[in-house]
Amino acid sequence: MLKKLWTGQKNSPEFPKHSDPISPTAPDSTGEAQGVAAETVAKILQILGRHSFDLDKGDAETFGKEFDRWSRHVLLGSQTSDGQDDAEQTASSRRNWGGICQFVNRHRQQEKNYVVNGFNVLRDVIWTFTRTVSQAFTQDTDTDVHMQAHIGRLRSAVATKSPDELKREVLAAAEGLSQLLEDRTEQQRARMESLGTKLREVEEDLGHAKKQMTLDSLTQLYNRAALDEQIERVGALSVLSSSPACVMMIDIDHFKNVNDTYGHRTGDSVIAEVAKRTVLAFPRKIDFVARYGGEEFAVIVQNTTLEDAKGMSDRLLTAIRQDCMVHEGLELWVTVSIGVAGYIPGEPPGGWIERADQALYRAKQNGRNQMCLAGDSQSTFVEV
Repeated sequence: MLKKLWTGQKNSPEFPKHSDPISPTAPDSTGEAQGVAAETVAKILQILGRHSFDLDKGDAETFGKEFDRWSRHVLLGSQTSDGQDDAEQTASSRRNWGGICQFVNRHRQQEKNYVVNGFNVLRDVIWTFTRTVSQAFTQDTDTDVHMQAHIGRLRSAVATKSPDELKREVLAAAEGLSQLLEDRTEQQRARMESLGTKLREVEEDLGHAKKQMTLDSLTQLYNRAALDEQIERVGALSVLSSSPACVMMIDIDHFKNVNDTYGHRTGDSVIAEVAKRTVLAFPRKIDFVARYGGEEFAVIVQNTTLEDAKGMSDRLLTAIRQDCMVHEGLELWVTVSIGVAGYIPGEPPGGWIERADQALYRAKQNGRNQMCLAGDSQSTFVEV
């Protein structure tokens, strides 16, 4: 009886088969209901596109455009091909529901794979870090035991041994302690190298995390608060992974004259154009470009030596000064000055920015439209 009851429910009108196709000519469908359904599907596609994010196989902007094309297709019944002219699109009124389902399903699978892989990498990094710390604690404890043993023999020798025996014990202890310290140093180096390898695998994830940060409204760059957070992360990552990093402070030359002469609208246009050219000059996902404030910008570059950063700065200088900037028919030739500082392990974020800012000040003093490097980034930072 139970089987019969279930069978009757499944075949009843209230329980349609999931695989049944959606038919616009179904007896219980009306034109108004179809219109509402189409608008709802189109809205859902627009929402999915608006909240897309970068994946391994494409960026958020590209996905957003694809969702937008499918949304227009649902509303207008037009083809999704960019190569089709307006007449052909208007003539086509059939909606490719199967294509929409395939597109959304494929995109969701890509998102799932991206998230799952990201969690797997993160879990692997956490496990590597945990294992590294555990091994360090165990090995250092063993080393301390051996060191205490050497020290104990020395104390015993001082109390009971003859001068010759005491000399032999001291030499043996010195050799043993030296070897223990050397082994400990090598073990620490190997552990840090192993952890650094894992950390480099997730370095680019900083680029994806940037999407969640607050943008500056004028330039669409990351703002000062986002910069402060990012520079602290990059500094910590640089220490753990033993990878170099540099920060550049960039300032538009004689910007006050632009505002005073042509007005703030023109000034805003210049700031926006400098921001655009700066982004184009630093295309890597791990490069971080922010508006520091006013006409000043900051760029953080990872896996980059001071010498490499110098070349990047020269490229930006050329990109800014080689073409004029046009605003409402007015042509303006603009230059920038740049200060560059390499990260010193142990240096606080504020100190790192300050050294780059001092280098920027020297570039201004030396005549502008140039780049200056901060002091020797290979020296060791000592907090006082």
